[in-house]
Formats: sequence, C-alpha cells, structure tokens
Amino acid sequence: MIKHVTTAALALALVPASFSQAQITGDATESIQIRSIDLDAQVLELHNFGSTSVDLDGWRFCSHDETDGFDYTGSTGLNGQSLGAGQSFTFHWLNDASGSGAFDISSLGGARIDDLLANTAGQSISIGIYRDSRFGSSTSLVDHIQYSFDGTGGSFNGRRSVAVGAGLWEDADDWISVDDGSTRIDLTAGAFPGAGASHSSASFAVSAVPEPTSLALLALGTTGFAGMRRRRR
Repeated sequence: MIKHVTTAALALALVPASFSQAQITGDATESIQIRSIDLDAQVLELHNFGSTSVDLDGWRFCSHDETDGFDYTGSTGLNGQSLGAGQSFTFHWLNDASGSGAFDISSLGGARIDDLLANTAGQSISIGIYRDSRFGSSTSLVDHIQYSFDGTGGSFNGRRSVAVGAGLWEDADDWISVDDGSTRIDLTAGAFPGAGASHSSASFAVSAVPEPTSLALLALGTTGFAGMRRRRR
C-alpha cells in the first residue's frame, strides 16, 4: 500500500540534526531519548542529547504489544555500556546488528516483543527504557514511546500511566499513528522530559513510502509507450 509522506515528515528535513543541549535539564539520564524507530529495518535508536556520558548499567527495556504481556530485557544486558554525549546506540530486532554501538536485541537477554510493527488493525506497541528494574516507578522510567495502527490504542495497557506520571507522555490515550505504509518514526525538536514539556504523538514525525508524482507517472507511461513502439517494429 503506497502512502503520501506526512507533512511532519517533510518538516523533519528542516530540523537540525541535533537538538540544543540547553534544553536538557536535571538528571543526566533525562538526556537519553528514543530518537527513532526504523520500521522497515526493525531498529530502535537510543540517543544521548546531553553533554555528559551516561552509564547504562542495570538499564532495561520494557516492551508490550497487543498480544504479549510486559516483556523485559535482561537486568545485565547493558552492563559495562556507556552512551556518550551526542552518540546513539541502535537495537536490532532482526538480530542483524553490525559495528560499534549496534546491539542485537537478543543479546540483552530476557524477553522482548517479536517485532516493532503495528501495521494491522488492532496492533499497538509501547516501549520504555528504565534505569533499573522498578518498572512501575515513574522515577525509574527514562523515556517512553507508544504507537498504534491508525492511532487507535483502545484498551491497550502498556506502561502508559507510568509514563504520564513521570511527565514523559502527555496523555495515556494519545498514540502515534502508523499504518502498513509507515517506514519510520522520528523524534522532532520541541519536547524534552525534564525541560518543562513531555512527549506526545505530535513530538514525532512518521515517514511513509511516497506516492509517485504525476510527472513521474507520465514519464513511466511515456517510457512504456516508447518501448511498445520499439517492440512493434
């Protein structure tokens, strides 16, 4: 199914590659954000927007979809890892990681949702990153994202109430809307936990496969017609 690129996705090209560090306040861990999810490649990016390195010992993901209960990566999966200022770690759900800072999600141990896709009606996903194993604690939750097919989360649970209590998400019933044509989700400038503003679906841009323009379709048609003429000779 072919979709238009959203207005937000087009605007993303105008956003600076890195956000102002002046917008990050409080605990250094608040600078750690889920910056993007590549739905095609099944990769989640965790980025440090702050000015200091953050030790990730004991950090864990909690993920939840419409079919699974809460899934937790292992309590020691990120031990010995530090995320430097301005750097990213990527977590690969297809377990095809390569290079520095890239991790197969299975290498963290524990459990996780099967994939990062919400491309069918009724599908919803929430993912949180915690600094320890107190998953019901708003002070342990560092960042949170939730998205669902057509933005309809229904009665899906996840850790929505914890994220709202932590000031990381504005409204438990607010979902980033994706569908079967969505290719990635990107955090855009303007909302940072710990800086007086929480995330919402409006804090993210959803990209999709672009629909061919009329000129491109015309060019394809002309090429096809020319080919037919050549074959008839």
